[in-house]
Amino acid sequence: MSIRQVARAAAVVALFGIFSRILGFVREIVLAGVYGATAQTDAYVNALFVVNTGAAVLLYVLTTLMIPVFQQERERNGADSAWTLLWAIFAWVGIVLIAVTAVIAIWPEGPIALFNMGPERAAIASDLLRVMAPALMLQGFSALFTAILQVHGRFAGPAAVGIAFNAGILIGVVAGAGTLGITAAAWGVTLGAVLQVALQLPQFRREAKTGGGHLAFMHPRLKSTVVLAIPVLAASLLQQINSFTDKLFASSLEAGRNAALSFANALGAAPRTVLLFPLLTPLFPLIARYVAEGKRRETAAAFSRAAGILALVAIPLSILMAIGSTEIAQLAFGRGKCDTACVGEIASPLTFYGVAIWGNFIGYLLNRSLSAASRAREIMIATIISVVLTIALDLVFLGPLEQAGLALASAIAVYVNTLITMWFLHRHTPELSLRTLASQQGRVLIAGAGALLVALVPVFLMPEGNTFGTALAWLVVVSAVGGAAFVALCRLLAPAELADARTSIRNLRGRRAAG
Repeated sequence: MSIRQVARAAAVVALFGIFSRILGFVREIVLAGVYGATAQTDAYVNALFVVNTGAAVLLYVLTTLMIPVFQQERERNGADSAWTLLWAIFAWVGIVLIAVTAVIAIWPEGPIALFNMGPERAAIASDLLRVMAPALMLQGFSALFTAILQVHGRFAGPAAVGIAFNAGILIGVVAGAGTLGITAAAWGVTLGAVLQVALQLPQFRREAKTGGGHLAFMHPRLKSTVVLAIPVLAASLLQQINSFTDKLFASSLEAGRNAALSFANALGAAPRTVLLFPLLTPLFPLIARYVAEGKRRETAAAFSRAAGILALVAIPLSILMAIGSTEIAQLAFGRGKCDTACVGEIASPLTFYGVAIWGNFIGYLLNRSLSAASRAREIMIATIISVVLTIALDLVFLGPLEQAGLALASAIAVYVNTLITMWFLHRHTPELSLRTLASQQGRVLIAGAGALLVALVPVFLMPEGNTFGTALAWLVVVSAVGGAAFVALCRLLAPAELADARTSIRNLRGRRAAG
């Protein structure tokens, strides 16, 4: 692929990815409005987790392995052998998918028992998982299609599968909630998986016809490929542990708390979806190029500039979501069956998810920078430590704080992970001064705290209430007054970071105009 084709593909993937995540957030809003935070939505969240986790693990393993394996086999033994290897992988993965789907459809009580939800919610979740079981197989085949299409430089179809999946769920809820209840959402999951396969199947068939090779169950390199897949599979499963333990612990609480935690998590992740990935897209390649060229001073300077830009975005967002969790939850979810109590159950964990936004932004930059330096071992160590710490803190905070305690544990682990990865990056790149970085982030944080104090002055004069109008008015006033104060304070305390942000915005606009 040419540089222009790579840039075009990256733009398409970013666009579809953002739209998919926004549609996923809309899905959560609709689910909250139609079903509320109840035992039924608890059951749905856990059943969907089983399906999505299987698909996510398989997608990660396949896309991580199949591209380099195919390229190496084609280089050594030709395209025909490479395609035969892909077909062998496809055949065995397909057999496993069919077998696992059959087991779940016949015995959904098995995986649901892992969540320890109690008999009522477990019975509902088992019925829902039986309806969703075909989605596991279909999403698995979609993951196979995604990996094979990406091998051959086809990115648009794979990037749009999330849109198809979320659209299927929305169609199921809108069309069947009145007659089928929560089961309509389960049928929507299966419909979304069907749409994923239908979206990619025509393009996959075209590639398969021209690719060569033949359907096979064996290949000389199949066994070595399986061996390579084992550590990748372990890493993918490790990434899912905290999501599982959150649902496990939340399922031990009063009915509806698990769903409330899921809704809050979706809302807390929205800034990463809408802002972090687009901001980092033009910044990360520069860091990766400096790392590859061994330019450590330039790497440290580029990282520092990127961290400053991310802080200007993340710190005010963290503060706003932390202090305005109730108002934000009211605006996003406060309709239909999600009443005042439902909003309060969402707002309590949302406060801590808001606190974690800053750490998530900087942590993602650190993670990507270590990846560019081929420091996967350090990333794994930091991940293991944060997973263990999160589970330990879950047990400490769950009793007194309930679902908010799980969010607090996650927030603490995010910052611990950020500190660990920061130390690893500094050890690899000593030119990156931790004192300078702390000073930079501290100045932006002081500007954010000052802006908060200014923004709270008019809030005390506003009428209290739990309506959509009062929540919207609160958010508008705080954002406008606080935003103006934050920019003014950054001109005094962080002028270099503010100038870098303006330059990046101008460059991003220029790229879009050129595109």
